[in-house]
Amino acid sequence: MVGMRFISCIRFSMQLLMAETFFVSTWKRKKQFPVKIMAGIAGYFLMAWLVFYIFINIPGDHSVVYTAYYGSLFCLSLGVMRIGFQITGKEILFAGVCGYATQHIGFAVSMIIQELSSLTLSGMEDFIVFRFLPYLFIDFLVYFVLIKRYEGKSELKDRDIRMIVLALVILLTVVFLSVLVDSRMFQEESGLLRNVLCKIYAIFCCTLSIFIAFNLSRQNRILHENEMMESMLHSLKEQQRLSQENINIINIKCHDLKYRISKISRIEDSEDQREYIESVKNAVAIYDNIYQTGNDALDLVLTEKSLLCDEYNIKLSSMIEGLALDFMHTTDVYALFGNLLDNAIESVMKEPDEEKRIISIQMARKSQGYHIHMDNYCNEAIVFEDGLPVTTKADKAYHGFGVRSIKYIVDKYNGDMLMRAGEQRFQVDILFYIS
Repeated sequence: MVGMRFISCIRFSMQLLMAETFFVSTWKRKKQFPVKIMAGIAGYFLMAWLVFYIFINIPGDHSVVYTAYYGSLFCLSLGVMRIGFQITGKEILFAGVCGYATQHIGFAVSMIIQELSSLTLSGMEDFIVFRFLPYLFIDFLVYFVLIKRYEGKSELKDRDIRMIVLALVILLTVVFLSVLVDSRMFQEESGLLRNVLCKIYAIFCCTLSIFIAFNLSRQNRILHENEMMESMLHSLKEQQRLSQENINIINIKCHDLKYRISKISRIEDSEDQREYIESVKNAVAIYDNIYQTGNDALDLVLTEKSLLCDEYNIKLSSMIEGLALDFMHTTDVYALFGNLLDNAIESVMKEPDEEKRIISIQMARKSQGYHIHMDNYCNEAIVFEDGLPVTTKADKAYHGFGVRSIKYIVDKYNGDMLMRAGEQRFQVDILFYIS
């Protein structure tokens, strides 16, 4: 690394940290953030000086050495993010890769401007025109086109580590090629056109890296969630079958009890007869929970959940024409209404006042199709993200699939859904467009 100056190390570090700042702008900060981030940056430049000192003493002018040098500075920048933000290592690597790719796009744009304009500046003018403004422009462009679009929607979280590593490999390969072309041994042969084409190629590859780390990773996560939804719906088939068997047993027992009522008159003792009648009435009362809407899957889930509501003194009101749901697969009907009722039951169970434990679910024919409306009492503050309530359970990676499965089923049948909370109520509206 003969001829390398420490000022270039400072410039590169500033450009890299500036690009990464845009990707961490929405992250949750640690306590005493200003102190920690300033200490992290100070530590970064101290370590950067050490890295520079080590590499500057390596003889020769090899592209691999330069690539390792820039890679070392990149790794140090990840440590700064770790110090200042409450984030996982995977997400830090994601922001680092995207930030480095953005910085390298700025470098390529700056070099193209210099090559095509043939401007020769020095001092502060050179720094502002070639070392600062192109990088700042690219940073803001990436921010407004990509980052801000998903701001507050958890789109910068839970990345696919395989896609991030692939993006990093592409990025380091581009950096190596850029160093190779810019090295002294190729300087005389490269020419203006070759330099410009190389930088355009670098811009393309860095943009591809950001796309892979950002969008493709997100799409893989969505695909994985959909696969989990399908697996969950498949497992519901067995649950549906077992539930149907339980309901059939209840039907048999209820009919059996009705038959036994006729034998009450044979009990001679009046007190024994009264107690027997009361026990029979309580047993037969369960038959009031048997629904007959015209759709077997809907009957099954409503009966099952109404029995659960009775156990927790919850009033369940429903007005649904089951025959209207014939366009849906039985497992989807079971999963849709099962998840809707499970969420409502979980919400109203927390209410100590039993008079407020009310759940209402209705389905009506509209001009556009079939409209499902669900309403239940909810005294909690609900946080929404992408139109869906965020789970309050600690392990968010394995919870919240009930709500997402509802959306998955609605989307599967090209429907629309709206969830909203306010005035101590939680409401769900679903519209299926059926001719």
